[in-house]
Amino acid sequence: MEWPVPERRSAAIFAADIAGYSKAMHADEAGAMRALQATRRIVDRLISARSGRIANTAGDSVLAEFASVTDAVACAAAIQRALATAEGDAGRFRLRIGIHLGDVMVHEGDLFGDGVNIAARLQAAAEPGALRLSDAAYRQVCDRPDLLPGLRFVDLGMQRLKNIARPVRVYAVPSPEARAPRMARAVRGALGAVTAMVLAGLALAWPHSAVERREDAQPARPRLSLVVLPLANQSGDAEQDYLAEQLAEDLSADLARAPGTFVIAHGTAQSYRGRPVEPRAIGRELGVRYVVQGSLRQSAEQVRFAVQLTDVETGAALWAERYDGARADLAAAQDTLVAQVGRALGIRLLEAETQSRAGHPADAVDLVMRGQALLNRPFARENHAGARPLFARALALDPGNVHARLGLAEVLVDGVLNGWTSERQADLDTAEQAVTSVLQGDPTHPFAHYLRGETLRARARYDEALAAFDRVLTLNPSFARAHAYRGLIHIFLGRAEETEADIAAAIRLSPKDPLLGAWLARDGLAKLHLGRDEAAIAPLQRAAAVNPLFDFPHLYLACAFARLGRDAEARAALARFLELRPGYTVARYRSLTSTDPTFLAQREGIYDGLRRAGLPER
Repeated sequence: MEWPVPERRSAAIFAADIAGYSKAMHADEAGAMRALQATRRIVDRLISARSGRIANTAGDSVLAEFASVTDAVACAAAIQRALATAEGDAGRFRLRIGIHLGDVMVHEGDLFGDGVNIAARLQAAAEPGALRLSDAAYRQVCDRPDLLPGLRFVDLGMQRLKNIARPVRVYAVPSPEARAPRMARAVRGALGAVTAMVLAGLALAWPHSAVERREDAQPARPRLSLVVLPLANQSGDAEQDYLAEQLAEDLSADLARAPGTFVIAHGTAQSYRGRPVEPRAIGRELGVRYVVQGSLRQSAEQVRFAVQLTDVETGAALWAERYDGARADLAAAQDTLVAQVGRALGIRLLEAETQSRAGHPADAVDLVMRGQALLNRPFARENHAGARPLFARALALDPGNVHARLGLAEVLVDGVLNGWTSERQADLDTAEQAVTSVLQGDPTHPFAHYLRGETLRARARYDEALAAFDRVLTLNPSFARAHAYRGLIHIFLGRAEETEADIAAAIRLSPKDPLLGAWLARDGLAKLHLGRDEAAIAPLQRAAAVNPLFDFPHLYLACAFARLGRDAEARAALARFLELRPGYTVARYRSLTSTDPTFLAQREGIYDGLRRAGLPER
């Protein structure tokens, strides 16, 4: 039977696809299917609410049409917001969405034609959680901020889409998580999260329906812009190409969540697979400042991920590292590798960009970046003292800058927790107000929840602090710092035996973190609470070696050595501690306390060890 002549009409074409679906299905079919069904319930409901019609579904993809581009974009934005804030299975996936206005052919309800192909290519190039529009679609909504409040359109310039003959001007709407970004420590404030991360912003407050423009001939390179090129599969097995591709896609998505970053979508990056790589040329083509290259090698026992960061303006390799994971649990190894690399890359990107801006007039973004660069150094009072005025100046220039607020809050609460301030109550109140203001605007901000946990810890409200850290890990399981400080909270709740697992999780996610010394010190402290003095020495010595300016590892070593009868080593450790923190006493250490009876009983043994080492009572 011949097909009837298809109906032709103009439509707003909506193409969506679930990011990471294949990986999720490979790891857990039943769980992925539950998450798919929960996601589709949200998607189908919101398409119907905007009078859209679903023309086709194929597993993890949806093709729909709308009578107006406004309805299509409003629907897409609502879907991305709903998925970003959903709990449980419904919040597991993110969609890539492409929208184009053009002619379609309709046959038995399905859609065909060049317009459908363009929408599909836009979708493939979008970041998880984001939306891309063709110029034809954008022109229908660019002057209607009243109908699409709060949306920011980023002009990506002319783009070549796969199998589309003519270039298409493309506009992006970042994901809700990028608009109100997650902060991994690596890039908190200026760069999350995970991280953990990344685990942790530079984006300024955007006006409603504002457009960032880049000239076609010489695209402006955003300060923290990059592309993650396809990873070279060096395993000698073409069937493992999928893992190299998935790692590159996950790393792109992880870095794209960092505030202030502009990351070329994985779909575009894939077009460079198999092509000779010349970073400067790629930088010119894509309008980015940095290129991430890497390789993947697998053996029967191990997965090795090598990565390099290159500055396209100079061609210099700024950083290179390799990471190893266990082959036996590939899904866990994959997540850990992405978190580790994303965290390290975030730190290196921030360092590189801060150095490149030296000598330029400082705006709020520059000041936040400089402050975060100081906080990414090993944990020390001097670095916090230098960062505080930078965040304050950034807020003076831009009072609404979320990332400056959180940067200042972090400095203040760290000062309270470490006894670096004489204005304890005022600093804690200021930090708490800043965190609360951010959470009112974005209740799903992991780094803000993390700082809320820290303010609660400073107020000795340990059960509430633990709940805050648990909330962080629900929002971002790769947030290494939340694991580490959850471990510390266990000590104050009388559950020191639970600390080691949390510290190990933090170190696995970020093994070269600037806070590594502090995490190892918490591990050693937990062992002291449990009476495992000999076992405490190794992590405490490593903590002291990792960050010689961090004082508490020396105090804890003095206690361990004294209780083991190693008096000379105890005196030497205490002397080093008092060099770093003169005038410290047992009475002052007692102020770091809890009401838990198990904690109090264990702490008495530590006080006794400190006295035996020679620490004055008062």
